[in-house]
Amino acid sequence: MSTLKGIVHPYIEGANKSGFQVTMNIPTKMQGHLVRFIHRLTDDKDGNGNFIDLSSNPVLVNLQYNLNENGINRYILNNHINHATITVNHVIPSDTTDVYSETEDRKPNMVVVHETANPNDSIWGEINYEKANYNKAFVHAFVDGNQIIEISPTDHEAWGAAYPANGRAVQFEQVEVYGANNFTRELVNAAYYTAYKMNEYGMIPSLAQANGTGTLWSHHNVTQYIANGKTDHTDPDGYWANRASRYFGTSYTMKDFFELVKYEYSHL
Repeated sequence: MSTLKGIVHPYIEGANKSGFQVTMNIPTKMQGHLVRFIHRLTDDKDGNGNFIDLSSNPVLVNLQYNLNENGINRYILNNHINHATITVNHVIPSDTTDVYSETEDRKPNMVVVHETANPNDSIWGEINYEKANYNKAFVHAFVDGNQIIEISPTDHEAWGAAYPANGRAVQFEQVEVYGANNFTRELVNAAYYTAYKMNEYGMIPSLAQANGTGTLWSHHNVTQYIANGKTDHTDPDGYWANRASRYFGTSYTMKDFFELVKYEYSHL
């Protein structure tokens, strides 16, 4: 929903009695996009006679988000949990991969969310492992409850989810953390990194679809929709379900995370 109000010019006699207000519904697909509103002054009720068009400046249509439907997102909102600062420490050689091979402009057009499936390791333990074994697999970044660490330049592909996802996606891993507050802080860090990278590359947050569209993907979505048997991972579904049930007695899904990403995107 958007409301436009007319501008009153005080130097024009009687202008304080003029003006207009228009309320319109904005389609979901336009959320997050820059648009222009055209005001047409015409002598024809259908707008096809003599007319003058006045164009607005570009207007960003705000993303609509709802953090109140899920108990964890509501906890994050009510407790004002903020994200960490992104630390750049590119320990993966920049020439390991080239630019994105599955997009026309050679830039990423999606973000893939992973989790490490390692219940006993730290963020630096995971980073050091990938530093030593990047020729087999690696992602662009890691997050936990306290840190967001980017280990590989996101202008180049990572090897975390099989092709074609590798050729399209910024990819990051969540380290398994413990405790309700620690888990929520990790979710906020994950959502912020996702939103930050989407904004950097001109993506608008949208959920993965079976036809391969959408900008927000889990590794499970990749398995479901585009991997063609090249990967069978289902993360982060199980990890989120475990922590959400254990600490909050609820569930947490990509739809819930999507709301958090939109929130962070709208506050960049």
